[in-house]
This record gives sequence, C-alpha cells and structure tokens, in this order.
Amino acid sequence: MEDEQTWIDNSGGGILQYDFVPPHGWSAERIVHEHLAMAATIDAPDLPAAPVPGWLALVRRLPAALRSALMAELRAGNRIAGIGSTGWPHEGSVVVTLRARFSVAREALPDGVRWRSPEDPHYAREELSQQVGAVEFLILA
Repeated sequence: MEDEQTWIDNSGGGILQYDFVPPHGWSAERIVHEHLAMAATIDAPDLPAAPVPGWLALVRRLPAALRSALMAELRAGNRIAGIGSTGWPHEGSVVVTLRARFSVAREALPDGVRWRSPEDPHYAREELSQQVGAVEFLILA
C-alpha cells in the first residue's frame, strides 16, 4: 500500500482531514486493489511498529461495530473518499466519506449502528452512525 502517494493530508487549523486521491494513471483495478490492501491494514490486529499514517489512526478510532460496517463496504468494492475529525458533529467524532452509496452495510447492520437516509439534498445520501457516550461517529455515502 502506498500511503504517501494516495493519501493527501488536508489537516490544519485544529482539524484532521485525509483524502484518498489515487495517482493519475492508476487503473480501476489498481484502485480496487489499493482499497482491499487498506481493508487488510485496517483489519490487522496489530499496528505496524513504524508511525501509523494519520488516516489509519482515525479509522482505528471508529467504534468496532461501525468499523465492521466500513470493512464490509470496502470488501464489497466501495471506496473511501476521505476521513476526518473536524469537531463535527461532536468534538472527537470521526467521519468517513465513501464514494458510492452503501451496498451491503445497511442490509446487515452491526449492533449499535444506525442507518438513515437524510432528507437534506446538501448532505450525504445515506449515513451510518454509532454513538459512544456523547460522541457520534459517522460513515457517509
């Protein structure tokens, strides 16, 4: 997996934001391969000894059930567009944005994960969320 070439660090001003931008010329197959490698890295029980990339540290902050839903989407071919922690919707929240609508995650929701289709056309088409204490974690599609 090639973090340095695919993840753009758009963090600043107290927010963390990482966007997945494949290098020009990558084929669709290469992008899918990269996302499957991401899924394997996310799912690995032990983090590497080297410093953990920022995007991975944020994904690892997702509650286990919501991370499980993310893994199902990645394995079904959906792709991460970006991941951030900006203080919205709550301080400490992590928000993952996917490129396509959910294909599998909403059909078999893990315990504690909610699905909804917001009525706001300026927001995501679909949302998975999990509340932990006062903090809400989201996956948007």
